[in-house]
Amino acid sequence: MNQEQIPVKDTTGNDPEQTEDVYIADPQTRARDTQDELSPVIVVARTTFNYILIAVVFLILGIFIGGFSAFKIERERRSWINEAIADAIAEQDFAGIIAAAQPPDLENPDSRFEISATSDHVLGPDDAPIVMIEFGDFNCGFCGRFHSETFPRLIENYGDQIQFIYRDYPILAESSLTAALAARCAGEQGEFWPYHDLLFENQSSFNQTGGFASLAEQAGLDVDAFNTCVEEQRFLSSVLTEYQEGQSLGIRGTPAFFINGRPISGAQPYDVFAEVIEEELAAAENMNTPEDSSIS
Repeated sequence: MNQEQIPVKDTTGNDPEQTEDVYIADPQTRARDTQDELSPVIVVARTTFNYILIAVVFLILGIFIGGFSAFKIERERRSWINEAIADAIAEQDFAGIIAAAQPPDLENPDSRFEISATSDHVLGPDDAPIVMIEFGDFNCGFCGRFHSETFPRLIENYGDQIQFIYRDYPILAESSLTAALAARCAGEQGEFWPYHDLLFENQSSFNQTGGFASLAEQAGLDVDAFNTCVEEQRFLSSVLTEYQEGQSLGIRGTPAFFINGRPISGAQPYDVFAEVIEEELAAAENMNTPEDSSIS
């Protein structure tokens, strides 16, 4: 900022020789100082200021009260919703729903699988209260033991109450598939069950050359027609369908049984099968027994 020093004479009548040094601002500085002097100043009376302050306080208080009221209403609404949900949950058997949603377990004897009873190879009455399904392999030694030891006792004691269904699950050897096809070819001539029994009775020899034809002859079959059927693998798709069904059920070995859908794995002792059968018979009897009613 530039300032100009100009000597000015005293005109008050004092010593004419005496002068004072006076600093006069340059034009820009004078203009800015003049503008500052002319800037308007707003003056608010204390009473007006108090009114404004009170208005602001009431505005803030109103916003707070309104927000709190809205929060309270929302909280009450949510409380009502939560109570309604709790009441709905209390009315539902969620434990049963969750249990029903869980897949059945082959290792749990209380599990129950949904398995179709449709089959071409059925023993026993159609209206039997017990449907027993076996997934077996004709090479399986445990399957053979079941059919030689346990199955005859079950038929003896529950024969008129059991519908027995055999399904193929050929997993042990290549000859397991051939044996399954041979049994179905025997079934084509109406002799599935006799040939089924012969296969289990001759597990050590049916794999020999001509073994299947030899058993067909023992069963009284038309051997030439039987051999043609086996060579053509006429029932291959049916065997594979049952094998795939067993896989979908999670079966890992043979024999695998289902009594009214309840699983039993392996050639278990007779008592294991009898216990499940008795439980299913008791349940069926309870379902068929009408409730007692009294007329007052």
